[in-house]
Amino acid sequence: MAPAERIPYQCLSAVEAAALIRAEPELSLFDVRDLHSYRQEHLDGAMHLSEDRVPLWLGRLPKDKPVLIYCYHGNSSKTFAQMFSDFRFARVYSVDGGYRPLANALAEATAPDAAPSAELAAFLDEWRYPADDLEARGQHGLTPLMRAALQGRREMVRELLALGADIRARNDDGNTALWLACVSRDSGLVQDLIDAGIELDNRNDAGSTALMYTASSDRPELLKILLEAGADPQVRNFDDLRAVELAASRACLKLLRHTAD
Repeated sequence: MAPAERIPYQCLSAVEAAALIRAEPELSLFDVRDLHSYRQEHLDGAMHLSEDRVPLWLGRLPKDKPVLIYCYHGNSSKTFAQMFSDFRFARVYSVDGGYRPLANALAEATAPDAAPSAELAAFLDEWRYPADDLEARGQHGLTPLMRAALQGRREMVRELLALGADIRARNDDGNTALWLACVSRDSGLVQDLIDAGIELDNRNDAGSTALMYTASSDRPELLKILLEAGADPQVRNFDDLRAVELAASRACLKLLRHTAD
């Protein structure tokens, strides 16, 4: 008996992959970078995939549904795409160039047409951000969203989120708008960012998370919000310390006591 014909996977450019993501609601999207990078940032709807979990998905997914895989630069994704193709998945795609070009292509494709309000325009002008670039970087690498979060400008943050500002962006220290909102102590603003899907366990350049910051700076009201949203208290910073070991007050320690063991 002749062997079954191999079904080849296809390589797509970032622009082609972005178009596929928008057009295929049943697409299975996989991120095959290391878990730390995935937790730092990933595409909406992307599932982390490691080699040891491939058999699980091979047995779970319908073989007639599309599968799109991205990695750092478009090399490892080909290896994973071949695995799916070898098991006769009909439509398997690897993204040339990897995560960053694909994320940029998706951002450009979904850029909103709405103009900023007069208040937001004045804010952008005050901080010398270009009026047509919501991802522009200012002092310390802060985007407009980060700057508004740092200042506790909740309505400004809400407008920027509605206009499509990138909640995954990190400043020069590796912090996202969530950390900066915690600095502002505005619990409503923190909740808005959580509701928008911001990464809860982003680790900055010191390996610290927003949860660690709220514990170490005695912000129990924000610590509680983060814990209830699912922030991981077991994450360790680069000094091998968890949030419970950084708690600056009895109130924070009480909230984290169940994580001490």
